[in-house]
Amino acid sequence: MLYDDLEIEKARKIFSGECKFIAAALDINVIPPQEGNEVAFAGRSNVGKSSLVNALTNRKTLARTSQTPGRTRQLNFFKIENKLHSLNFVDLPGYGFAKVSKTEQREWRNLIFDYISSRQNLRTILLLIDARRELTKEDNKMIDFFESQGLGWTCVITKADKIKKSEVSSKMINLKNALKNKITLYPHLFCTSSEKKIGLEELRAYIAMFAKN
Repeated sequence: MLYDDLEIEKARKIFSGECKFIAAALDINVIPPQEGNEVAFAGRSNVGKSSLVNALTNRKTLARTSQTPGRTRQLNFFKIENKLHSLNFVDLPGYGFAKVSKTEQREWRNLIFDYISSRQNLRTILLLIDARRELTKEDNKMIDFFESQGLGWTCVITKADKIKKSEVSSKMINLKNALKNKITLYPHLFCTSSEKKIGLEELRAYIAMFAKN
């Protein structure tokens, strides 16, 4: 186990606290003030960002989910807190959705880049990768941007229940090899399933490291 019992328990208490939606923004100029540490969820459209936010917080509808790619088109801010700790989540627009115009795709990408480059209270980014997919050109562009900003990030495999158990280890090894030269990558990769509640304890413990007292 990567985290000990105390770290797991601290994370459980944080994620058992109050969870609420704060704001949504289509424009970088109207996002909430930089109060409290933030963790952002990034990834391709329909990779499962909103589902993971809901699973981590044990809520069904905190973040809106959809089977339709491209549903999240804005920055969505959430706050989790208990008596001792607080932390903000930011669900970023999905990228790589082909059924919208190039202009709209560019606007989403610029919104993400502007947020990441200007948000001083952003502590880490979770880059979500569908277990059934390989790294795409868009994923690599995002990774290059994270690296250029010197901002710590890690990779979270989602929908692990959609592939065979025997394939999970291979997926993790291949992804580690593909990312081995990334300087700002947190070296441990997480493998999760929001539907089957796989890997959530360890991911909560990692995220809880950034909670503000």
